[in-house]
Amino acid sequence: MNLEQLPNELLLELFEYMNSVHLLRAFSHLNFRFDNLLLVHFQTHGLDFRSISKDDFDIICRLNLPTMIEQIIALRLSYDDDTPHQIDLFFFQGFTLNRFIHLQILSIYHIYSNELLKKIVGQCRHLLHLHRLDFIKCTFKYHRKTLHNVLNSIWHLLKLKSCHLDWYILYNDRFPIARYRSKSIEYLSTKHIKLNITELIRLFRSTTNLRYLDIYVYYSSNNKLFLSPIFSLVSLKLHIFQSDTILRNLIKNLPNLIYLTIISEHINFDGYQWEEIIVSYLSQLKQFRFQMYYNIDHSNDEHFDIDRILLSYQTPFWLIERKTFVRIQWNTKDQHTSLFVYTLPYYFDFFAIYCRNFSTRMKSTCSSETDYQSYDRVIKLNYYYSPLNNSFLSNILFHNIQHLNLTLPFGDQFFSILPYFDRIISLTVSDDSESDSTIVFHQLQTLLDRMINLYSLTIGGWHSSMVQEIPFYIRNKSIRQLDLQHSHYPSRDRCFNQQQCIAFLRSTFAGQCQVLSIVLDHRKYIFDLIEHMPNLRALKVECELDQSNNDKPNTNELAQWMVSNFSPFFVEDVSRNEMIRLWIR
Repeated sequence: MNLEQLPNELLLELFEYMNSVHLLRAFSHLNFRFDNLLLVHFQTHGLDFRSISKDDFDIICRLNLPTMIEQIIALRLSYDDDTPHQIDLFFFQGFTLNRFIHLQILSIYHIYSNELLKKIVGQCRHLLHLHRLDFIKCTFKYHRKTLHNVLNSIWHLLKLKSCHLDWYILYNDRFPIARYRSKSIEYLSTKHIKLNITELIRLFRSTTNLRYLDIYVYYSSNNKLFLSPIFSLVSLKLHIFQSDTILRNLIKNLPNLIYLTIISEHINFDGYQWEEIIVSYLSQLKQFRFQMYYNIDHSNDEHFDIDRILLSYQTPFWLIERKTFVRIQWNTKDQHTSLFVYTLPYYFDFFAIYCRNFSTRMKSTCSSETDYQSYDRVIKLNYYYSPLNNSFLSNILFHNIQHLNLTLPFGDQFFSILPYFDRIISLTVSDDSESDSTIVFHQLQTLLDRMINLYSLTIGGWHSSMVQEIPFYIRNKSIRQLDLQHSHYPSRDRCFNQQQCIAFLRSTFAGQCQVLSIVLDHRKYIFDLIEHMPNLRALKVECELDQSNNDKPNTNELAQWMVSNFSPFFVEDVSRNEMIRLWIR
């Protein structure tokens, strides 16, 4: 069929099924009609530069973006390992944010520079239509003045309604609350930034119209009380550590709360206590989900009984009025019992199974333990080495896992809880220090063969044999990203020497790999990797040997070689002497 014979409406619908980069590369500059349709499409859709090749990025920035920049309403930029220094290059080519005059949504991924954070937020003040700002998986050094100024600038954006600050702050977990008051921000997530009660109170004061909030609150000796209720908040996702006093104090001041999700650590409320809190303070509550982790010391609680805890969730309030069921998983070692208590059906996207030298048991308030056995919302699963036959696993199924973190070897029940492997796109695999390498490699090969859509493979803690052997076990044609650098430190040898690099380049996988993280014992082997891996887009290298060796190329020589042999706009990251990140093609 000739696409030009299709009506515009059908072509625009077809565009919906393509990502923005593929769409531009396929249809731009074909003719006047398609160029106009692309402009129409991008008036309601965003431009996503994540995981883009360097060549495609350069072409789009040179040929497409100048003519459509005023139509873009959403923009995603990434500084991840597969697109290192993309944002620096974006600015270097003259694309300041103020040129996106109709931009409504800006999403920034994986940045690590305080200066870059300041630059991005500083340019946001020119975006008169910006209503959503997201920073995803970003890490910053703690610098109070810088972070305080950044937050003040964000809170000063007059049209901003939604703000997602997925930040990890190094060396200090204090969060400098903005001095300005924002009346526009209604949706706020700071889920990885720890707040104490004083900071939380200041956050509510500086964000007066919050409706949806996702936060992490931790214990502090200051049990300061809220002076007035927070009437605007209707949805709260709260991760709280240790303080039941703060939890009660917060909830009793949220009279209009409709949706409540709790992740708690070391707070052992039972069903009677939750019932009392909800009845007393949350008359508008429609949806309540929780997961609680806590430990019981039997020397301090001689009357501990799982059935007694379950009984507290079997009152008419839970079973009839709220139609809520609860499941408890627990294991006991010596005089301590660890409990994981959560509502059903399981709501969260992450689940972890830890069973090393003890057996885990499970009970619920359901009429049958086979009720709610499918945890279909879970897309991320951590499964840590289970030598025992844990019967509770027979009552759990994970149908939609996309990201798997697994320790080898695993028990026979592993395959029974994961019916589908074709949905897994990323795998992080480690092994136990006492495991048999033959069994480990056999299981690894079996897994890789089953995961027909696996894109990314990361090797975590590895003891069974040389990491350098792993690429030869990759027969899966879908794998494009390999991280052999994860968990590396000097006492654990992950270095590839010259002979191992040559062997790796002869492997089938070297021809299909697009993103590689590797440890080399000599920087000069970078040249060999780039020249002999035809599909390599991005390379992250950690070098073990002293950088002063005279026989290895210095930074300028490497830059000149890259410019002459590859893109003149290649990017090298030498922020750490031993770490190099290259965006190649």
